[in-house]
This record gives sequence, structure tokens and C-alpha cells, in this order.
Amino acid sequence: MVAVIGIALFCKQKSKGRKTPLQVFPQDFGLQAETVSFLSSDGVPLEGWFIPCEKTKKTIIFVHGFDMNKGDMLKRTHYLAADYNLFYMDCRGAGNSQGVSGMGLKEVKDLEGAVSFLRTQKPAYGEEIAFYGLCMGAAVASYYAAKKKCCRCLVLESSYYSFKEIVCRWAWLHTYIPYFPVVWAFLMWTEKQSGIPLETFSLKTNACEITCPVLMLQGERDRLAPVANACLIFYLIPAPKELWVIPGAGHTSCHEKGGEVYQDKIRAFFNNNF
Repeated sequence: MVAVIGIALFCKQKSKGRKTPLQVFPQDFGLQAETVSFLSSDGVPLEGWFIPCEKTKKTIIFVHGFDMNKGDMLKRTHYLAADYNLFYMDCRGAGNSQGVSGMGLKEVKDLEGAVSFLRTQKPAYGEEIAFYGLCMGAAVASYYAAKKKCCRCLVLESSYYSFKEIVCRWAWLHTYIPYFPVVWAFLMWTEKQSGIPLETFSLKTNACEITCPVLMLQGERDRLAPVANACLIFYLIPAPKELWVIPGAGHTSCHEKGGEVYQDKIRAFFNNNF
């Protein structure tokens, strides 16, 4: 029971008061960004950066992972500003956004808010959109793409197959807490608190409904979301797809190990499919 409370308190503290501060900004890469404020579809005040591109009206929306923020996505993808409009958002409880993190169970409402903002406030940039999701953000972007069918193409990095499984792996790798009864009890508590079935936004549930082209990036040494699980996701996706396993990369570190090849791979995917 103490361990259950410990995991719950960690997640609560991370979402309410211990946000990871922004450390990367558009000006670090010589980019001019408009800081925008908008609401999630359930009314949570959020913040984002819109970086315009004179060449096109196409816009890529980025969704970060748990305990991350829009700056973490920017440092991985800033080079795409040469060819596309870029929209970076802080999900609830992250960066400069308000609210409490849903650990991936409520963030789809944030993405809904971002798409709505573009379509109403910048309509020229909201018609042709693509998504780039990292870990938790990959699950959120996949769900939206699968259900709304408005995404032209989709990049998924460090994707997890199952919400329950990644929580179990995190608990074991960080605290050596076993699944039963501790993590099992925590998952039951989380589902009750959120009121949402835990696998609602998992790729195991939604990958089979994705119809747009997909590029999956997965670290060879990812212990939280291992390559075997990425293969399961890849198998489920019926759309045109590609899986690139980055040698030596761990969880969310594909950009560090992939280097220029990582950038070239992502740039080529968007150029060919968007």
C-alpha cells in the first residue's frame, strides 16, 4: 500500500506542481515563434508556439511525452521549420499550460483544442495537418488520427503498445515494484480516478484504425517501450508504414543516437507523404 501511495503521489506532484521547466526556445535555433493561448476541448488553458513558414500552409502539430514539454519536441524537430508550419503545444500540467496531467488519459482533449485553435484562429493553416507524437504523445496523436481521419501523415516515436504495460515497466525499472498487488492496485485506482478505461488511448486499441501513412521510430535499447512492442504496433497498422529501429537509442533518445540520419529520415517522410 505504501508503494501504491508513493507512485500516486509522484504522478500527482509531477502534474500539479513539479513541472519540467522550459529550457529550449525557438530563438535558440534562430526561429521566430508566436506564443499562443488556447483551450483544450474541456476548457483547460494551454500554451503553444506557432512557427510560420512562407513556403506552405501545411502544419505539423507536435505532442510531447509525460514529464516533458514543447521545448523537448522543438529540439528534436526545429529543422522542419524550413518546409512546414510548426505548432508546438504544452499539454495540461506541462510547460506553461495549466491543469493536471492525465498521464495520457486526458491529453487528447488538448490535441482537440490545438486543432480547433488552428481551424478557427488560423484557418489557412488548419486544413492540411500532420502529427508528430512522442511516447505519451504518440498514443494521443494516434487516437486522434484514428478517430478523426483528418491527419495527412503521422510520426510516432518511442510508442508504447499498452498503457498498463508501460506503467508496469516504469514501476519495475525505477522502483523494482512488482505488478501484483502494488502496480495492479495503482492501475485500479488510476482508472477509478480518471473514469476512463486505461487502454482507451493505447496503440493496441487504436492502431488498427489508422489510415494515414505512418513512420515509427523506436530505440533499439528502449526498456520502457521495447522494439518487440513496436513490432506489434507495426503489425496492427493497416496503412502504409515504416519502422526504423535506431541502434543504441533508449527511450525518447532516438534524436541523440540518430543524428543527421534521424533528421533526414523524418524530413523525407514528410516530404513524401504530406
